[in-house]
Amino acid sequence: MRVVQEVVRSLRKEREIVASTTMGKVRGRYQKYRSGERGGYYSFKGMRYGAAPIGARRFRAAEPEKPWTGIRDASREGQSCPHKNMILDTFKGGEDCLFVNVFTTRMPSDDSNKVKLPVMVWLHGGGFSFGSGNSFLYGPDYLVAEDIVLVTLNYRLGPLGFLTAGPDAPGNQGLKDQVLALKWVRDNIAAFGGDPEQVTIFGESAGASSVQMLLLSPLAKGLFHRAISQSGSALNPWSMAQSSSQRAARLAANLGYVGANNTEEILDFLRRVPAMKLVEAAPTTLTAEDQRNNIGLPFVPVVEGYWNEESQLEGEFYEQPFLTEHPSEMYRKRNFNSEVAYMTGYNTHEAMLFIRRLRKNPQLLQIIENDFGRLVPHDLNVSDSHDRVTREIRNFYLGNKHVGIESVDEMIALLTDLMFLQGIRRTARNHAKYGSAPIYLYRFSFDGALGLYKRMLGIPRPGVCHGDELGYLFKFGFFNLSLDPKSMEVQVKNRMVRMWTNFAKYGSPTPDHLDDPNITTKWAPIDPSNVMNSLNYLDISATLAMKTNPEPERQRFWDQMYQHYNGAAM
Repeated sequence: MRVVQEVVRSLRKEREIVASTTMGKVRGRYQKYRSGERGGYYSFKGMRYGAAPIGARRFRAAEPEKPWTGIRDASREGQSCPHKNMILDTFKGGEDCLFVNVFTTRMPSDDSNKVKLPVMVWLHGGGFSFGSGNSFLYGPDYLVAEDIVLVTLNYRLGPLGFLTAGPDAPGNQGLKDQVLALKWVRDNIAAFGGDPEQVTIFGESAGASSVQMLLLSPLAKGLFHRAISQSGSALNPWSMAQSSSQRAARLAANLGYVGANNTEEILDFLRRVPAMKLVEAAPTTLTAEDQRNNIGLPFVPVVEGYWNEESQLEGEFYEQPFLTEHPSEMYRKRNFNSEVAYMTGYNTHEAMLFIRRLRKNPQLLQIIENDFGRLVPHDLNVSDSHDRVTREIRNFYLGNKHVGIESVDEMIALLTDLMFLQGIRRTARNHAKYGSAPIYLYRFSFDGALGLYKRMLGIPRPGVCHGDELGYLFKFGFFNLSLDPKSMEVQVKNRMVRMWTNFAKYGSPTPDHLDDPNITTKWAPIDPSNVMNSLNYLDISATLAMKTNPEPERQRFWDQMYQHYNGAAM
């Protein structure tokens, strides 16, 4: 028995490897691919990039982790940030949660590794309220096999990540966590074989919106070199909220705070409330107007309004802001990181995601039927013609149908446009028009067995739901599908992984110098000279095809609406 234990121990030791970061040593391990390929990769999990943001640091920007002596274990993922599980609706996580995971096929100690590998940093989605970067959903197997270093991370969520209430809780803590993690990557990724001068950030949904905000924030300038946003934009209506301390006051009151409407006292109270209670009480701060706006997310990014250069020069205790203007305004002023090559796109039936809300609240369709005007975009200047515009939108999408079970497909198309495609298309136009780097747009239309969210939510409808493309980039821990290597799913997965990693390596998803039998279509960037009339994109389905103007009839309708009521297409 002792001999067997010794053999197991020695094999385990052979699989272990130590890396030296700027703060101390960490011990990771070598593991085989779970995708059935030969070989494997080095895995370093649960490395702390920021000190636990607790006590006085709750609702503030986190501080970097302090150096240590000895060797820290990096064989297990750290705990996720406090949130409620999307499916089970149960609380999970703890405040000591600012961890990164790094996966790489080659370490600097390898004799074969003479060149540093490009780095891809993943920002998870979840409406700024739930999720983590852990490999249960975001397994690295497919991406690291293409010789890139993959970094996944946690950032603060919900009220802990996005509560705003005066200068001592200015907002955007979760986004500032992402900046701190990118600084960790810059300073440490070479220890894992990565090139700090070749960093691509990519994310989905709220992670995609975060990517775009990092392109806009001065705090992140120089920390990455390419960017990919999947199914999300900072210009989507759910991505940003008005900066307001009223929600913090409502949260405190709903948790039992009795006292003056004093920001300092409210924050002092909220800093003593257990994280679980904060997370569970967050939805109670939603007002009837919030619900009417179809947002449903109480704590999201804001424009910070409590900092100015003068006050910092005077030495007052204000932290640097992440954003001080709305993204739309920043694009108008051309005030963004315009030299970064950018990829963005969407799935054909994004709003299938809302079927989950419909199951929770079967009255939702009737509520919308009785108040269809709630769907008129807030940035459409129609104050004098709101009822007429409501009728125009209704007629275009529904015709003579009522909002109900018989019009679910039409409502999915309308909400896909309002909640996702409009902002994504506007983002692509802004970057192509005002930037100096190529912009690539895609439409993901492959409805296959690796579609993630449809399976998680048990949706049997045809179409490609929000999040369904993730199964073609990441290996899921709970998917035990045995697919034929010649299946269409595997072919689409291979193409997606290759194009995404090509972009990280070369700044183009289909570079001219690569002869790839898997990818026979050249993905052309958007032509910046004619973005208002001709927006070219790659349609990713069983085959690849370059096309012009996604969902043309629907988007022509919106361009005409904005032209008529705002004086210019958005």
